[in-house]
Amino acid sequence: MAMLLTVSSAAAAGPARLDEGLVRSKQQSGSAAMAPAKDIEAPGISGVALPHGFVPGSGMGLQGPNTGPGTAQYLDLNTQWSDTLDAQNAQGWYYVYVPANGKVTAFLQTVGNTSIDYDLYLYKFNPVDGTLTPQAQSFYAPAHYEQVSTTAAAGDYYFVMVHAYQGADPVNPYTLAVMYSNTPDSDEPDDNPWQARSLSTAVSVTRTLDNAFDEDWRVLTVAQQNTFAFSLNTAATGTYQLQIFSNPHGTPAATVSKNTQSNYQLPAGTWYVRVLSLDTVTPGTSYTLRIGAAASAITLTSVDTDGGYGGYLDYGAGNAWRVYRTATVNGRVVDKFGNGVPNAPVTVVVYTPSTYQSQSQASGVSGADGFFSVYVNLPAAAGRYSYDNWVSMHYFDLASVSIQADVASTSTVLYHFAYSIYQPH
Repeated sequence: MAMLLTVSSAAAAGPARLDEGLVRSKQQSGSAAMAPAKDIEAPGISGVALPHGFVPGSGMGLQGPNTGPGTAQYLDLNTQWSDTLDAQNAQGWYYVYVPANGKVTAFLQTVGNTSIDYDLYLYKFNPVDGTLTPQAQSFYAPAHYEQVSTTAAAGDYYFVMVHAYQGADPVNPYTLAVMYSNTPDSDEPDDNPWQARSLSTAVSVTRTLDNAFDEDWRVLTVAQQNTFAFSLNTAATGTYQLQIFSNPHGTPAATVSKNTQSNYQLPAGTWYVRVLSLDTVTPGTSYTLRIGAAASAITLTSVDTDGGYGGYLDYGAGNAWRVYRTATVNGRVVDKFGNGVPNAPVTVVVYTPSTYQSQSQASGVSGADGFFSVYVNLPAAAGRYSYDNWVSMHYFDLASVSIQADVASTSTVLYHFAYSIYQPH
C-alpha cells in the first residue's frame, strides 16, 4: 500500500481533555459487529529516519500538516484530538512522550460511515537512528472504533498513525484519544484481538482494567467439543462484562455479566474472550476470569473429622462417613468425558437438622486434576439417636452433606457424632 506524501489536514479545535461523549461512543460500540479482518500490509514507513527537527525531550515540536512522521502532531497524554482525512490512503500522524513506566493506549473513534474504513497503527521511536518500529495495529471494519496499546518505559516516544484504508471524509472528523496508565497488568498489551493473549481452556487469572478504554483480549483453542464454565468476578463498581466470540470480527456469541457464571457448549476450534467495562473502570480493583470445562459429575472420596471420630461405618442407616465438630470433605469433579476439572468452585453444605444450627457451608476450588478438599466447621451434635456397639453406647444425629460444582451436585448421609458412654455387655 503506497504512502500518500501530500495531504491537507483540516485544523481541529486543538487538544482537549477526554470527555464523556467519547467514552459513551465506546460503550455503544462495545458489542458492535465487526467485519472479517483485512489482509493488508502496513504503509511503508518503518525504517524511515525522522528529520533533524525532531529532538527527543524538546516537548512540542514538529507542528505541521501531520501527513507523515516528520510532521507529526504532538499530543499530551490523556487528551483527545479531532481531525479529518481528505482522501483514501491519507494519513494523520501524532506522537506522545511517556514520562514514566506504564502503558500507552490509543483509541480512535472513526467517522461512523459504513463506506469509510480507517485503521490505527502504533510505532516506537528509536532515538539512536530516528526510525520507527511497529508495535501494534487495529484493523476493524468501517464504523467500528480502533484501539491499540503498548507497554512503555520512561522517556519513550510513541507515534500514532490514522490511515484511510478505504475512502475518506474531509468534513466529518475522527477523534483520537491517547491515554497513559501507570498500573498495567502482566498481560498487557492485549487491547484488541491482534494482541490477544493465548490461554488454555482451564485457567483462572486475576487481572485489571487500567483505563476506561482498556480491553483485555484472550484467545483459546478448544480441542474437543465440551461444555465450558465462564465467570467474571470483581468488586469494581463499573459494568464489567465478559464477551465470548467464535470470530473476533463478529458479534459476541455470548456475554457474562460480572459476578455471575454461565455455561456454554463450545465446539472444537479457536475462540476469543474479551473483558471490558461498559462504563467506568477502577484501575486498582482486579477482576478474576475463570474459563474451564464445566463439572458434570462429583465423586465424594472421603470425609475426615477431628477428635479421632472419623470413619466409614454403619450406625443402622447404612454405611456413611462419621463427623464430629468438623468435616473435611474430599472428592473430585470431572467433565462429561471423565477428565478432572481444574479451578472449579466447589460449595459444600453440611445439614445438621437435629443440632443448634441447621446447616454449615464452606467453599473451595478444585486443583489441577479436579481434586478438592473443603473444610467445614460444625455445631455440636445433640445425640438424638443411639447405637450399641457392645462396648459403649454411641449417641449421634443423622446429617447429610451436599456438594455443588457448576451444574454437578451430589449428596449423602452423614453420622454426626455427639458422645459415647462406656457400657460393655
